[in-house]
Amino acid sequence: MAVNGGSRVLVLTCIENETPEHLALKLGAYLSLWDAELVLEASGKHPALAGQEFRPDLLGLDAAGEVAVWVECGNTALHKLGKVVRKWPRARVVLFKENEAKAKHLRADLAREGVDAERVEVYCWPGTAFRDWSGLLSDKVAVFGEAHGVGFNLVVNDQVYATDLIKC
Repeated sequence: MAVNGGSRVLVLTCIENETPEHLALKLGAYLSLWDAELVLEASGKHPALAGQEFRPDLLGLDAAGEVAVWVECGNTALHKLGKVVRKWPRARVVLFKENEAKAKHLRADLAREGVDAERVEVYCWPGTAFRDWSGLLSDKVAVFGEAHGVGFNLVVNDQVYATDLIKC
């Protein structure tokens, strides 16, 4: 991958029955938060997650090795989000959903369950943009271009892909 003037080799593998759609969300989240240099496979043995029963899809650490960014992709249990928000009050909690309907539904669930919704950022792909995104991905993916926060201007496996995510 060559994104935002930097280059990385990224290996995403399916774990615990992950679907291709979930991996597509994780790749999109990783690219969206490229500058955070996220950890892909943070196990329960990771020092920053000591004593925590949950693990994120992607994890960002601060200079002291503490949780700075907690990323969830797709379906996420509300009690998990509540515990994460309480355990790491200074961490950025970011969720990525496939479409606006799912993102709005999650927002409503957060409000109903009393999770501190101000602490949770929710992003989604507009319209059919996620279907287009996941359709570009295969076993090996070459990505070049720019990914800044909510905007993608990329070449993915020799196909142009440009979209802006929606913050819900």
